[in-house]
Amino acid sequence: MLDSIARLLSITVYTDKLPPNVGGAANAFVVRIRPKYRDDAGIHAHELVHVMQFWAVSALAVIAIYAAIFLVQQSLGLVIQQPLGIAVLGFGLHSVLYDLVPAYRLRAEVQAYREQLRHYPDDRTELFAQYLAQNYRLAISPARAAQLLRGASNA
Repeated sequence: MLDSIARLLSITVYTDKLPPNVGGAANAFVVRIRPKYRDDAGIHAHELVHVMQFWAVSALAVIAIYAAIFLVQQSLGLVIQQPLGIAVLGFGLHSVLYDLVPAYRLRAEVQAYREQLRHYPDDRTELFAQYLAQNYRLAISPARAAQLLRGASNA
């Protein structure tokens, strides 16, 4: 079900305009996947997890911003101009957290790779653990990444 919702809330583009050694990437609700991985359900699932992360964090951020605006207006009697413009800032929160907070990035990638693992007949945990340890600016060993992917403890 979430997969269907994520597909509705995303745009997928097949392109080789990606960094080297990257099969797919999601920026907000736009998914880019290399044409050679067009039929790779795992990569699609991985990127759709990132789309859902974007929408979930954005929705919560916009709600929180509107709540704060409402409380300021009610308690201080101020009228805040352009509340929509302020609330739109919430759509950038996932990207900011992903870029600046390693623990958030680790949690996001572990969630995405766990979903990706479910789409292959073989166990690719060790391969994905290597990717996590080497490609995401995380201070994590491949062994620890493999533990997280197997669900030994939370990211």
